[in-house]
Parts: sequence; structure tokens; C-alpha cells
Amino acid sequence: MFRRFLFYLVGVGFGILVSLFFFGDRDIDFSYLPNARAVKHLRSQKFDFSNIALCNLECLGLSPSSFEEMFQTAELDIDFSSSDVQSHCREYHISSEEIDLIKFQIQDCDSTSKLIEIELSNCDCL
Repeated sequence: MFRRFLFYLVGVGFGILVSLFFFGDRDIDFSYLPNARAVKHLRSQKFDFSNIALCNLECLGLSPSSFEEMFQTAELDIDFSSSDVQSHCREYHISSEEIDLIKFQIQDCDSTSKLIEIELSNCDCL
């Protein structure tokens, strides 16, 4: 009995080593849930800013490149109930606990993700 168990452990150990050798340095990305798929899609596109969004960023003291960097790295939550995902150019309402911004809107049209507006209470951007 002990001999069988020893052979089993040696086989499993050898299998793990072979698997690590062939697949060890791969970056695994689990994006099968709707939120993760949509965020991954938005992050893979060219990023653009509307005039209102540029004004909102100026009120926050952020540059477009710093917002884009935060967008690429922060954990984002899409509110699908208030987002319009049925139209040709989808509009997502996104929030994040890591970013100090309360909520912002991004439009996904063709190959561009466009920041439409950041919801701020103390900024007059028209």
C-alpha cells in the first residue's frame, strides 16, 4: 500500500514539474464574467476624451494620461443596469473604489473607448 502511494506521489510530482516547464510563465487572465470581459475590451482599445471629460479632469487636477493609467490599473465595476449596452455605440457607467472619482461614463464605439463625463458635484463644465 505504501509503495503504491509513493509511486502516485512521484507521478503527480513529475506531472507538476512537466506542466510548470511547458506552461509556467504564461499570464493567465480569467475574464469570463460580464464585468471582466467588458473592462478588458475597453482597456484594449484606443482611448479618447470628450470636451466635457477634459474639463472634468481639469477640475480634478488630472491629466488625460494619468486618468488613462488609472483606468488601465484600477479595479473597475460596471453598472449594467444604468448602462446602455444594446445600442451600436455602447455607453458604460463605471465606478471604482480605488479611484477617488465617484462614477464616470465611457462610450465604446468601433475601436475607441471615449470618456464622456465624470460625475462631479463641484465642477461647472458645459
